[in-house]
Amino acid sequence: MVPHSCQEAAQPYCVPFPTEAETSHQNTELNDVGTGSNSDIVLASSELPVLVTAPVLGSNSNIVHASSEHVPVSVPVPHLLPKRIIQVHRLNIKKDLIGLFRDPLIMSQAIEIIVIDARGVEEMGRGVGLLRDVFSLFWKETYDSLFVGENERVPFVRHDYQRDEWVAVGRILVKGYLTCQYLPVLLSQTFHACLFWGESAVTSAMLTQSFRNYISVDEKCLIDKCLAGDMKWDNEDEMSQLLEVLCNYDCRIMVNSENVIQVIEEIAHKELLQKPQYIADCWKDIVCTLLPSFPDFAALSKRYELLIPSTSKILSCLEANPQSDGERDSRKFLKRYIKGLDTPQKLSKFVRFISGSELMLCDAIQVNFTNLSGLGRRPIAHTCNTVLELSSTYQSFPELREEFSAILASDYWEMDIV
Repeated sequence: MVPHSCQEAAQPYCVPFPTEAETSHQNTELNDVGTGSNSDIVLASSELPVLVTAPVLGSNSNIVHASSEHVPVSVPVPHLLPKRIIQVHRLNIKKDLIGLFRDPLIMSQAIEIIVIDARGVEEMGRGVGLLRDVFSLFWKETYDSLFVGENERVPFVRHDYQRDEWVAVGRILVKGYLTCQYLPVLLSQTFHACLFWGESAVTSAMLTQSFRNYISVDEKCLIDKCLAGDMKWDNEDEMSQLLEVLCNYDCRIMVNSENVIQVIEEIAHKELLQKPQYIADCWKDIVCTLLPSFPDFAALSKRYELLIPSTSKILSCLEANPQSDGERDSRKFLKRYIKGLDTPQKLSKFVRFISGSELMLCDAIQVNFTNLSGLGRRPIAHTCNTVLELSSTYQSFPELREEFSAILASDYWEMDIV
């Protein structure tokens, strides 16, 4: 067993989840964190009202209740934060977190999360690895249900999401970054820049680049032709495709070689800044607390770049000290497997298995070797310390690839310890 910074006694390990039609689980470990007797415990449930309040630590016997009114967020001194324990359901994380973060008091509290699995049983995982996992799952659900776009997305207005809900989402964004450096990288950089520094900080180049990432691959090919001046304006097929794309974004004028770039910039401004303006108004007083971390757009863009996994980044993080031929072979097989992760989705899943997050939030991945064999052999991840336990008994690369791929193919992972 590998010692953990979160806990010295208990050690996490992977627990297989019962076979179900749509649930499969990851062999992932998290450290256990002890909780004090004076900690607040808040339970999020779809059966309860969305706003749940608890006594505020450090106060007298009075209980302070959160108001539904908008309360500006302030960044407290870390060592003065009272602890608050919250419970969320793994299959209902988005709704549970939004309900909990409607309470503005949570921004001035250090949170510890307890996850309830699909059986209604409390998972034993604790620590920063679980926090990363919960924020990752929240934003994965939120990208699909509350955002529009492809490789860059912006929030869109829904009738069932009013100010309180959008403010809660903004608080989750800030809390995720303050607690574990998690930043939703699919959120448009141009939209983010407008939040931080206002519309005046947004340039035409930023708008155009974000819009190219916002649209689909097929649409991007046509838009790139227009921007590069390669559009064949006398080709009926290309013109028909271009008009269809522009109509999808409610273009109201006839485009030609002289005005097409201006029209694209105008559409980009509408899609990326004008449409999500209500959400931006709900978020701007909250996200401004992150400004010290992002003094300018270059710093924001650099942070985005560093968080996105790549093969070279993962390989450079690996730290291993093999002592036998079997261990050296396992290390070689692991590197070969990582090099074969040829899509962003596969790379993100690998990183999430190791760290709890699909983003590069770790500087090192420590590889320790075990002698597990037979049915008990499997990769084991300690997500708090980003430690990977790898068996040294693999006789060939396909054996390791089969076991690792089976884990990464799972969409539902449970964190547990013994």
